[in-house]
Amino acid sequence: MRRSLGTARRAPQAAARVLALAAVLAASGVVAGTASAAGGRPDGQASGLQLAYTCRSAAGREHAAAQITVHFPATGTAGKPVSPGNAQVALTVPRAALSARPGHHHRATVTGDALLAVGISAGGKSSMTVWPGLAIPATHLPARGTVTLTATGAVPPITPTAPGKVAVTAAGLLMVIRPHEAPRVVRPGPNQPAPSPSANTSPPSAPAGVRLACTPAPGQNATLATLLITGKKTPSHRAQQAPTTGKCPKLPPGGLKFNPRFPLPKKIHAPGTQVLHFPSQGCAYTTGYADARKLKGAALLTPALTNVEENIREVVNFNPKVDYADLDNAAQLDFHGLHEFPPSEATFLTFGFVPTTASIALVEHGTINIYAIGPAGVQGSNCKPNAFRPCESIATVNSRLSVRIIPGSVNANGVPLDVGPRCETSQFDAIAIGTSASNPPYSIQFGGPLTGTVNIPSFHNCGVGENLNLIFNAAISGPQNFTLLTQGDLCSQSNANGCDPKTGKPIIPTPLRKVSN
Repeated sequence: MRRSLGTARRAPQAAARVLALAAVLAASGVVAGTASAAGGRPDGQASGLQLAYTCRSAAGREHAAAQITVHFPATGTAGKPVSPGNAQVALTVPRAALSARPGHHHRATVTGDALLAVGISAGGKSSMTVWPGLAIPATHLPARGTVTLTATGAVPPITPTAPGKVAVTAAGLLMVIRPHEAPRVVRPGPNQPAPSPSANTSPPSAPAGVRLACTPAPGQNATLATLLITGKKTPSHRAQQAPTTGKCPKLPPGGLKFNPRFPLPKKIHAPGTQVLHFPSQGCAYTTGYADARKLKGAALLTPALTNVEENIREVVNFNPKVDYADLDNAAQLDFHGLHEFPPSEATFLTFGFVPTTASIALVEHGTINIYAIGPAGVQGSNCKPNAFRPCESIATVNSRLSVRIIPGSVNANGVPLDVGPRCETSQFDAIAIGTSASNPPYSIQFGGPLTGTVNIPSFHNCGVGENLNLIFNAAISGPQNFTLLTQGDLCSQSNANGCDPKTGKPIIPTPLRKVSN
């Protein structure tokens, strides 16, 4: 199902951090599951597995019960995906756990998303993966008592690399519950002009969602299935760990690397801090408005496809006094193999009175680093800022760019100008910020608004036989050019979540014109 960009139902947190949360929960639960793996069902099937969980939310800790239904085949072959098909997780929790703040109760209809962390044990070694994209349909909350939240969806296959028995165990569970109804974000009409983007106040967002972070009670048999794998041992390649269903550009060998120009956030030094590595691929379109401050106007950017490798590094700490998550991701623009935005046409008044039209391209130099820092658990009114992080999730998108004028695209007052093949600026840093506290909110998984200001350097090498640098320097170059970008849903390469259901490709978002903080 296509998710609507900019609606408040998207939860005020970065979904990339949600994956890390499940990863950490799994790290605590996978040991118990692996220890009891020998007792798994011999036919490799599991249906209606009952588990006790302890769930943490802003309202406190509550005991809960989950029924997990998933069907694996009994056997598989090394090096080939083994698909469990659909999974269902029905979690029964006290109504009080779904209150936005302790002691606050009201009748409501909610919806949401869930993911289940899953341990995989084979040959004495254990690993972990997550099953995201489980959808919770509209569910009515009673005033008191308990409520059952049922999440269903397709889950990605696993690819065993060696023959023998493979045990699959349930571990951490995360549910993000949101109000079923959300305010509508007004979109510009097709014939409206592209004014300078702004950060003016827009209508307030819907109430914040509720996060249930659940860990299985110890001492249970959490085995979902025990598979008998035949065949020969195969190398463990990235492609085997992430079978492709979404249609994203291929990653370079070894995946994307961080841009060394933008250092990773420093690892916090606090007891209980874990550094994890669970990379996965997705891609998304980004469009928006690039302000030219001198002209008091903006250029509408042609949607650009961005390859993203999520969660290359995760630094997390669930100690309530620390409550920290840092998700580090790398990205790269892809326009027919070129690392740049597609050409965008801009019209401006040079020297205040000469109409000039040109096509420009934003060229990427090195990869794009995306760092998302915020709470690992409690958010909203119950969150208290500490020395490690703020209460909202803040994603910082760091890129090194230059502006290039497309040859043959320039007209001044209707007269073509030959700017030559290398009319461009020097490289400059472009830093954009997205936050879960904005309206609409931003997250890497579900997109949203990214804002920032850039200082555009002077142009050089413009003109053939005459110096045309002055035209572009007068109209474009200069400091404090505000930018409002809109990222679309991240299309997952492994399970096609966030992709167009018909094409399997990422969805182009409608550019936002306003965002409020």
